[in-house]
Amino acid sequence: MMHYLTDFGFQRKFTCFLLVLISAIFPLSGQQNLTLQEALAQARNNQLYQARLEQIEVLKAGLQQAEKRPNPRLETEFDTGVISGEPEDHLISLVFLNTWERGGARGLRQQIAQAEVQQATLDAEDYMRVLTSDIHLAHLDLLQLQRQISLLEIHSERVNKVLQFDQVRVREGEIPSLNPEYLSTELAGLEVRKIGFENQLWLSRYRLNVLLGAPAEREHVAVEEATQESGLPALEQVLSFALKNRPDLRKMRGSIQQADLQFSMEKAVAKRDWEWGVGYHRIGDSLKRDDFIPPGIIESAGSASNLLELRLTIPLPLWDNNSGNLAAALATKKVRERELAHAESLVRSEVLSAYQEYQLHQRGVQLYRDTLVPKLQDTLRRLETAYRLTGESVTEWLDIQRSFLGAALQGLEADFQVRASVVKLEQAVGGSLEEVTQASSP
Repeated sequence: MMHYLTDFGFQRKFTCFLLVLISAIFPLSGQQNLTLQEALAQARNNQLYQARLEQIEVLKAGLQQAEKRPNPRLETEFDTGVISGEPEDHLISLVFLNTWERGGARGLRQQIAQAEVQQATLDAEDYMRVLTSDIHLAHLDLLQLQRQISLLEIHSERVNKVLQFDQVRVREGEIPSLNPEYLSTELAGLEVRKIGFENQLWLSRYRLNVLLGAPAEREHVAVEEATQESGLPALEQVLSFALKNRPDLRKMRGSIQQADLQFSMEKAVAKRDWEWGVGYHRIGDSLKRDDFIPPGIIESAGSASNLLELRLTIPLPLWDNNSGNLAAALATKKVRERELAHAESLVRSEVLSAYQEYQLHQRGVQLYRDTLVPKLQDTLRRLETAYRLTGESVTEWLDIQRSFLGAALQGLEADFQVRASVVKLEQAVGGSLEEVTQASSP
């Protein structure tokens, strides 16, 4: 029993087993496993997305205000002759005034406000489209870096085992003398590369936390879920879906409708609102002896008059018929139409680029999976068997190990590039590939 306890290899295996067992029972503090679906579910916590939702509420309040009519006005007036020494002289006036909105301005205000709410909703939807793609890419980047670090650790472990095992074989005379500095230098180089990947890992975590609206110091560990790959739809189907469903394009089409509404509003403004009113006036006056004919027949008397007023105010468009604003509204619509045509061209280019990128990466990853990696694995197995039998050609064995590690890292990168290209394609399309297929099916 004491022999096993003093054996270095046994101690090392026992320590690793103990660490794995402890980490399984007591997860490392601060670390949190995160699947892609969990990350996407947290997208709503993004601060900028929340700001867009708040903006929708602001515009909804504006919609409520647009539904209201102009308030009527009540004008009052009271005059007296107390200061002039004639307290019987007075004027009491009450006038009720109201605005008559001509040309349907109130209805147009409501339509414009409703269009603004719809535009803000599409803006939030478009931001979520880009945000979910960024979160997906950040999760993939985190997962790829974890895999790259794992590959380096496996390679380091393999080189370290050879170093430890060969030192024993040299002592027992099974193989010629070995220069341990050669393998130790390789291990040091691997550790440097691992540190570089770990630094990128932390940066990727920080970026993901910002996208999720989570604390920057949270240590997320990306966990991969089993997913079913969707087939690549035809290019014509993808383009048609993107041009029809992209939220940013729908928003720009809505801006053209807003321009039409604004033109109608300017026409309504050109008609000018009328103002009508109803008033009551009471006028009191005192008559002196000189006010009578013949003078002096009556020393003094009081008189009062009750008057009803009907008022109608009509603005005359003699110099301003709002023609400038009407022309500006028409020109704005043309600008929006040209912007939409340009945006559609950009979307087509974006979709074509993402579609081609996916196809190229797909061919590249198949090359690594089917050709390069299997050949290197076969060469590595044969060379490792020969090395263990003869103890020679350690440099050749290590060169093949390096080639295999490089190919594995490149294959891993190619695999993740394919997955990232799918995310970019779905972002360009404005929906998942499964949605594109379903929308195209009869």
